[in-house]
Amino acid sequence: MDDSVRLPLPCPDDILSQCAALMARKGYDGTSMRDLARTTGRSLAGLYHHFSGKEELLFLINERGFQPLLENATALQETYAHERAAAPRAASERLLRALIDAHVGYFAAHLDQMRVLMFGTQSMSSAHGEAIRRLKARYAACVRHAVGEYLAAHDRPADAAVVERKSFLLFGMMNWIFGWYSFDEHGPAQDLAAEIHATFTQGCLHGPDPAPRHG
Repeated sequence: MDDSVRLPLPCPDDILSQCAALMARKGYDGTSMRDLARTTGRSLAGLYHHFSGKEELLFLINERGFQPLLENATALQETYAHERAAAPRAASERLLRALIDAHVGYFAAHLDQMRVLMFGTQSMSSAHGEAIRRLKARYAACVRHAVGEYLAAHDRPADAAVVERKSFLLFGMMNWIFGWYSFDEHGPAQDLAAEIHATFTQGCLHGPDPAPRHG
């Protein structure tokens, strides 16, 4: 990521969590720096010590969400690559399940942050917005890879457009839990992840037959 969009002083996690909770409740445009200062119990000067304004804060919340997901997905991909040669089907199943577990588990524990991530990058500067788009693109590529591997290992190879479509369907199931999921009402995140995995994989394999290839 470009050094130009990094801060000289790290922003503590408690500030980011409190600010994300307020933004999730009031919206980005409805949240002022004074609101954020009151919520975090800090002065305006204290907040500006860590970030220059709301736009930079939005960037930091996004980076905090997507960076660990990308790092985990990359590590999982490398781990299961070693197993693929010996047992491609089992390896593809474990990789996809592990990615779903990690994504759902992380955001179920950070629902406020997830709501803020759904704001997108429209309110960010070009440098910050591009940095987050790159992070998201790299993470999405890891998920597409896992979906493609799963299809191929189950004798349902698909072209890039079909794999991308199925991957976005999976993201839709995982991401939109922010609008309804509650541990108290809907149970543990691991049960939710298991149901998303079962729903997606069954539909993924039993969808329309791949289009015939020509040439």
